[in-house]
Order: sequence, then C-alpha cells, then structure tokens
Amino acid sequence: MKRLIVVLSTIGLIFSVTSCNKNHFEKSIYSEQPEIGLYQDYLAKNPDLPTEGTGPILATGSEKSIIKKSGLEFKDSNGNKKLDLYEDWRLTPTERATDLVSQMSVAERLGLLNWLGESGNTEMTKNEAEDILYYGIEGINADGTYDDTSSSIPFSLLTNGLRYVNDNMEIAPMDEVKYNNNIQGLVERSKWGIPMIISSDPAHNGWAGDDISPTGLSKWPYYIGLGAADDLKTTKIFGETVAAEMRMAGHQMLLGPQADIATDPRWARISQVIHSNGDLTAKHIKVLIQAMQGGSELKPWGMATTVKHIPGSGSVEEGMDSHTEAGKYSLFPGNNLEEHLKPFIAAVEAGAAATMACYSIIDVEEYKDIVNGKPIDEGAAFSTKIMTDLLKTRIGFKGAVLSDWGIGTSSPWGHENIKEKPEILAEMLNAGTYQYGGKDFTELWKEAFEFGLISEDVINTAATRALELQFKLGLFENPYINLDIAEKFWDPNGPLYKERNDAAESAMKKAMTLVKSIDVAENSPILPINGTDETYINAVDLNGNGKVDVYFDSAYPNADSGQGKSKAVSTDSQYLNINFVDNIKDADVAITRIFSRGATYFGTTGATPLNYDDPVYVYDRENKTYTDELVKVTTNPGEAYGNFGPWVFDDWSNLTGSGMIGQGYMTYLGYSDSKAALERALKAKAGNPDLKVIIGMTDSRPGIISGFLDDIDGMIIDFAATDKAFLDVVFFQGGNKPEGRLPFEIPSTWESLSQQLGDVPNDTPNPTFETGYGLNYPSIGGYGG
Repeated sequence: MKRLIVVLSTIGLIFSVTSCNKNHFEKSIYSEQPEIGLYQDYLAKNPDLPTEGTGPILATGSEKSIIKKSGLEFKDSNGNKKLDLYEDWRLTPTERATDLVSQMSVAERLGLLNWLGESGNTEMTKNEAEDILYYGIEGINADGTYDDTSSSIPFSLLTNGLRYVNDNMEIAPMDEVKYNNNIQGLVERSKWGIPMIISSDPAHNGWAGDDISPTGLSKWPYYIGLGAADDLKTTKIFGETVAAEMRMAGHQMLLGPQADIATDPRWARISQVIHSNGDLTAKHIKVLIQAMQGGSELKPWGMATTVKHIPGSGSVEEGMDSHTEAGKYSLFPGNNLEEHLKPFIAAVEAGAAATMACYSIIDVEEYKDIVNGKPIDEGAAFSTKIMTDLLKTRIGFKGAVLSDWGIGTSSPWGHENIKEKPEILAEMLNAGTYQYGGKDFTELWKEAFEFGLISEDVINTAATRALELQFKLGLFENPYINLDIAEKFWDPNGPLYKERNDAAESAMKKAMTLVKSIDVAENSPILPINGTDETYINAVDLNGNGKVDVYFDSAYPNADSGQGKSKAVSTDSQYLNINFVDNIKDADVAITRIFSRGATYFGTTGATPLNYDDPVYVYDRENKTYTDELVKVTTNPGEAYGNFGPWVFDDWSNLTGSGMIGQGYMTYLGYSDSKAALERALKAKAGNPDLKVIIGMTDSRPGIISGFLDDIDGMIIDFAATDKAFLDVVFFQGGNKPEGRLPFEIPSTWESLSQQLGDVPNDTPNPTFETGYGLNYPSIGGYGG
C-alpha cells in the first residue's frame, strides 16, 4: 500500500520548497510551509471548468489573497490585509479557533452549531437538455444573489453561516471533486473565509452486486467482517483506504466508525459493528481510527472520525431500531454497560476527532439526569450524565460532539413535547452535545439564546470545538483537491484503483468462515472443491465423466461477475478441472449463495426474525409482550417509505433486490430470493441424496441455520463478498482459504432469543455455533497455488 500512503500525503497538503525557521513549527500542525490554495488560482489551473458553474460563485463575496510575513505565506481569509491569529498556521488549532470565535457575532457562532443533511451535489447545476454538468451550486443566480429560503444550500452557507454538511457519495468521483471544490470556493469568498467540512456516512462496506461502483469507492466486507478476520493489518489498510478515497473526493470526515458491540443478534445494524466482544472491538477501533486520521492525532491529510453511538447502541430493546418509537429504549438487564463502553474508551485514547450519541434512552439509573428529584428518561444526547459526566469528565473526550440526525424532530425521545422548539436544542447543548445533525436550525438556535435558554459561554465552547476540525485538517490553508492527482487516483484502469480493490477483495476472502465441511472420502472434506484429486473426484462424480460438475446459484445479481449465475466467473472455468453446468440435475456439487434475513434500518414495531419463516409481530412495550398483530409485509419499497414522516416502517425485509440495511451500507435483503434459492437446493438434494450441496450465506445478522444445516454438506458464512471472491475460496483458487472466525454466535432457534440478555454477548441457550467458531481447510499440497 506504499503508493496509497504517498497519495494520502498529497491531499490538501502540498508543501512548497520554502526554507523556514524550525521555531515556526513548534506549535503548528505543519512541519513545512503549506501550500496556500485560493479559489481563483484553482480556476486558473483548471480553465476547462464550466463558467456556468463557477461564474455565479465569483459573483458572490470577495476574492481572498495571500499575506507574506517573515518569509512565510498565509491566507488572508477575512480579506483585511492583516495577519489575524486565526489565519496564522504557526499557532495551534485551539488558539486559532478561539481567536476566530472571539471575532464572530453570536448569530454567526450559532450557525456553526448545525450540520446539514445534504450539500446539493445530486442537484448541481447542469445543462438539462444535453445532460452536461456545470458543477455549480443550485440556488445561486448569475449575479450572485440566491434564494432566501431555509431549504436553499447557499442561504444556509452564506446567510446562516453553516460550515458542516453530510453528503453520501452517490455520483462519479471526479464530479464529486469538482462540485466540492466549488463549494469550498463559495465559502472562501464569504466574510470569514471558513472552509467546509463535508462528511459522509460509511460507504465502503457491503457488496451491491455492481462490478464497479458508480462512486468509484472500493467495496469491502461489512465492518463485522473485520472482526471475523481479526487481522489488525487488514483493519489498518481498510482505514487508510477509506481515508484516502474520502479525502480525494473532497470529503474530510466520516460519520463513523461504529464502536457499538453486537450483543443482541436481532439488531439491524450488526453488519456495521466489528464484533460482539468489547475488548476485541476496542482493539480494532483504535487501529481503525488512527489509520483513518493519520496517527494518534488528526493529521492534515487524514480523515476526521466520528465514533458512535456513545454509550453503546447494541442493546436496543428486542433488537429493534432506536430511530423509531418502538425501539427508543436501550436496556441493560445484564448490568453490562461497562462492556459496551470499552470501545469508546479506546476510541478516545486513539484520538477520535468527534463523537455522536445514540438515539436511545439508556435505561440505567446511574446515567439518568435528575429533575425535580426524579430520574428522567431521555435520549443519550440530552443527558448531562452521559454527554458531560461520562464522555468528557470520566473518559476525557475533548473533541467535537454532534447529535444523530433528527433528534429534534423525528426521534426526540423523552422530549417529544418540545420537538422542533428552541427548548430541545437547549436541552441538547446544555447536556454537552455541541452540534445538531441533519437540519439548519439557526433560527431556533437564535430563539434559544434570546430566551436565555443557552449561555454565550456554552455557545463559544461548542463553536470552538467545531472549528478546531477545519484547523486540524489544514482546510484554512488549502481545501481544494488537485484535479490532476484526483484523475490518476480515480482512474479505474490505473494502479492505485487496482491496489485498493485488490486489498478490499482480499479482506472479503479473509473474513469468510467455514462452519461445515463433511468428508466425502477418508481425509477428503467437501471443501475446498478439488478438481485435481482423484480420490475427491471419485467420491463426488455422479456421471463418471472424471470431472467435478458444479451448478452455481446465487442471490447476488449477474452483474457481479458479468456473466450468468450458473457460469459464475468463466465458462471455461479458471478453477482447475471444474465443469460448470446449467442444470442442477446434471451437477455433482451444487453451490448456492443466500443472505441471512435482513432487518430494517428505520425499524418496525417488532423485531425481525433471524429465520426465513417467522413473521414480524407487533411488540407491546407497556406490557413487554408480543401481540397477535402482524407487521405488514410489503414487496413495494414505496409503501415502506410511505410512513417515513414519523419513521415508522412496514416490514420490508421481504423485498427482493437491493434494499437498505443501514445508512451507507447496501446489501440484498433477499428474504424471498434467498429462501427460494435455498429451497431449490434442498429440493434437489432430497431428490438426489448423492448430490453434494454447499451453502454460502452472507450474514448481515446471524442467520438461523439449524433448520437446514443437517441437510447440507458444506457451508461458508461470509460478511459481504463478490461471487468471484467467494468462489476463489470455495475452489482454493490462488491459495485463498477461509480464515475467519464467527464474530457473533449463531442462535439455534428464534425462540431462544427471548431467553438472552440484550446487553450480554453470546448468551443464547444452545447456539448452533459459538462466537469464535470456524474450521480450517486441510493441507492441500500443490493445489490452487
């Protein structure tokens, strides 16, 4: 990964050859004179950029320049021709942020306490008739005026002074870069010249079947796959890759990683956490954060991380989702909150730049605020006991703190009576949560201050913590991505692209976990499929052709390999002496890939079962029991989204094709597709008992397999992998073998889940497989290398 590290060092920080006194750098984030990037210089270097997009930006604000002092260069961010303390990169980020906050009005500081939910990149200006992108910001007119509405991106940035926005990468990377550079140009020309922080939800994990993602991002296994592989080198490479790709797209911050632990197998977001064990999760979280941020401190070329969801969101009641009313409580019946805190403590020790609280009401008396002599139930972000006493005083966190999206609107647990009112922002800020996620609430912030609900001191603290991010990342000096470097980085035929995706595929393979492999002959297990061993061939060959005839069926789409599912990777088969057949009746070995049953990110009114057969029942929290009422199952995504307002969803785990299992994490929910594929394989086995059946299951949650495990011959559990990566392991191609160990236990029955404690890992009675289980391939000399 040496080329990747070299690229990282070029992002946002290109050193000049200026010789400087070393005393200049004693407190600085830099060790040399940084390049000063100005929007007009960026445009001069890239004259082909459409003026239809850049012209309106140049009509706003004023052009900034460079100040030269003591042989050094500084950006004159406010255009006053003087070197202000906040413009002096020789000072610490805290000193610079403190100076800037002291110069800003209260209203300007309040604008920094919002985090927008979108940057407008999918709505950028373009020639509609010819579908040519201008990379401009929608809402700015040719004369530099802009829409004076709360939904206008320019209004939020220029009038209200917002500088933080989350936008998932959904477009081609070079389009993303050019748009983000233009946004930086827009805000550079504003009064204080404060650059943008553009964040993203995690977007690298999970395979959606497309051979090359439209975004150009490399695709890795789920985070839970990192836990299955349990290889710190792989985790480090993953973190460095994510940081490099995000920074080269013009994003500087990740709303992740999740430091929650997978203690309740029913929870929908298990795919996004690392493990069920707090110590193992903590070990990987530390490596991951420092790989993403560039070291023990956030470096200018690093990517800021937001560790979430303090104090741990893996024990939501009945495994439901805390976005929704039904899942608003996190319960700790096993008194195991300390286990959930271990990864967060490790994250703070690793230098995480920011943190985010969970939606949940933490149902632990010790962490409930006392009002009028009584403990109150409220979401974690509103709790002083959690956000100040625990996070800052006990754990020692000193960075930025932002809320999860919608805690003042859709998920205001404990404060429903004041949602969308200034009081709810005051509850959040006074508790120690510094920025509101998902909306421009500047007017409500102003009311909160005018009503005396929040003090100027706490506003200053929050604004300073927020601005420190821009200074630590070097964005005040140069927020622009070099387009020439970006072109090489994102070239799908280039060496950097190949290096990143090879590493991702390697991680997919390393995480795969072998859980069953019967012997087809003495000392000859069914896996790996061995087309060159005479004993193996004789044991499975049903038609006497001297080959292993393989039928392959996958719930993944054809686009994965570019060929039909039954042909997998090659019609001639790159796998040694293997003959792929089109009909399962002609097969010696049938391989079927399926998905564990997914749960919905925005929740239902009951836990989604881990098997394919049980329906979702409505949960009655008041009486702590399930009712006889069924949650509606829909095969229409539009119906599921019909109740988006209050974030109450139908059960769409039965959807076919692509469905969202977690924000930024795409997978195939495939409940009906996977069930049908499994039934086809089992039916063929019943009709021909000599047929060998191998099941591959992609686990976004620990799917219950006890109902069919005895009827199959081999099984590999993966944590998001392409068909090619999967089959390379099945056939031991290139020496690839399953090295994973289960990061969670596999429950034996759905009923057993009611007997476990949601905050305690690995405690279901009589699990099919325990955490840490995994088989190895036997030694196979001379094969697959």
